[in-house]
Amino acid sequence: MENHAYIVSASNNYIDGVISLLSSLQLNNNKEDVILLSHSLDQKVMSELVTHCDFKIIIIDSNHHNQIHGTAFERFGLAVEYSNKYDSICILDADMFITADNSLFFEIASKGFIVAGSNGMIIDFDDKYQKYYGIDLGVDHFPYEKIHTTVPIFINEDNIFWFKKWYEMERISTFDDFLMLNLLGIKLGISKKILCMPPYIFTGIHHWMLKPETSIRKMGGKLLSGTEEQVYMVHGKWWDEPWVKDLYVVMYKYLKDQQFGDKNIDRVNDAVALSLKEFNKYRYAFIKKNL
Repeated sequence: MENHAYIVSASNNYIDGVISLLSSLQLNNNKEDVILLSHSLDQKVMSELVTHCDFKIIIIDSNHHNQIHGTAFERFGLAVEYSNKYDSICILDADMFITADNSLFFEIASKGFIVAGSNGMIIDFDDKYQKYYGIDLGVDHFPYEKIHTTVPIFINEDNIFWFKKWYEMERISTFDDFLMLNLLGIKLGISKKILCMPPYIFTGIHHWMLKPETSIRKMGGKLLSGTEEQVYMVHGKWWDEPWVKDLYVVMYKYLKDQQFGDKNIDRVNDAVALSLKEFNKYRYAFIKKNL
């Protein structure tokens, strides 16, 4: 066994995210391997990244003609393939960067539990969902409080049959790697083993890292949420200027709709600026040294 590994897939339009992710692992003293499924990633940049990082990076070429299938779906097949080589593995997206030591989550997963990022919502997987995905839960309504995203998921070989079953199922929609995973996890009993971490410390989905109550901030040199919980990773296309600008549009509307006071605008602005600064810290640490 080789301890633990991250599994990431990316196409070349995510190269800035890959740079920041791998650089963030390097600067946060990561020891885990990284298995990177490459869909036409720039070979020169990847070669320099491998040299830049002290941990092992295994690059595997994705030959699938479809970018989404060759990255988002195929990474689950890769997870199944490599699960027996490690005590536990973790699936990440290419547009994420690490901000703290995640080794504890690998250790928890190695004991047979699963650590995932909460989606910050609840869904009633009623009979309509069940019929659509062909997964019968035996009840007409199943309100589920452990809704998790597809990343991160820390898991070990004992539970990899969940990924294998999902990977072999027929694709129905582009949301299969989210809703179907949750439904299938309930059906297989996997949900009883899942620990869902709050979205404002793992994924930031639904803008939880920007909302006034839970917005990301820096205290004592560490990234914390508004409730002073450590932030372990940040998700988003921070290199994409239109994407970042849209955050302000969405959040200002949210503040208005929720009738937050004007002072909360500063919290949102500070959270966006801090996230962008942290992303660029990792991104340029590599670029300045290598390019």
